[in-house]
Amino acid sequence: YARLSIDDRNQRALNTYIIRKNKSKWQIGRDYEMYIAYLYRSKGWAVIQYGIEKKLEDMGRDLIVMGKDKILIVQCKYWSETKLIHEKHIAQLYGSTIEYALNNGFLNGNATVEPVFVTNIDLSETAKRFAQTLKVTVHKIDMGNFPRIKCNVNNNERIYHLPFDQQYDRTKIENDGEFYAYTVKEAVEAGFRRAFRFYGAN
Repeated sequence: YARLSIDDRNQRALNTYIIRKNKSKWQIGRDYEMYIAYLYRSKGWAVIQYGIEKKLEDMGRDLIVMGKDKILIVQCKYWSETKLIHEKHIAQLYGSTIEYALNNGFLNGNATVEPVFVTNIDLSETAKRFAQTLKVTVHKIDMGNFPRIKCNVNNNERIYHLPFDQQYDRTKIENDGEFYAYTVKEAVEAGFRRAFRFYGAN
């Protein structure tokens, strides 16, 4: 380990984080939200990771996904396969979608606002009926691989953040020249360095 370069140590730290089994529920949920956000972005949607920004105050809106004439209010649940999604979760998402549409003037506007529930597990029969009646779209998607490194430009400094770094959740990737990278090498070759302030156990 001592003979590894700084970049190799950072990559090893990221690899360890990805395969780690004892992540907190928050880290697992964040990973899943980021993966689903990645899937939407790869299809050309603009995504606000509202759940990561607001945490417990997200009102069941993990992602706000915006297209030309449609806004999706997305809730993500990555749980143990022994559990079921119950109707209260579908009802919460539906109510949160209506609240968002009301407060943002979309009920009679040009854009439609639709609820989408994304999970890795099954819904109870009652939850399925709720989703059908309330017109909540449900997608069953397992976790996949996605780029986790945030390459951010701040005051002309090109800085990358790993998932366990101090400013990771606060850092947004939304401006020209910013992107998500799969590997430290990819970030470094694009001219980014790791943030000086981080909680990283390399």
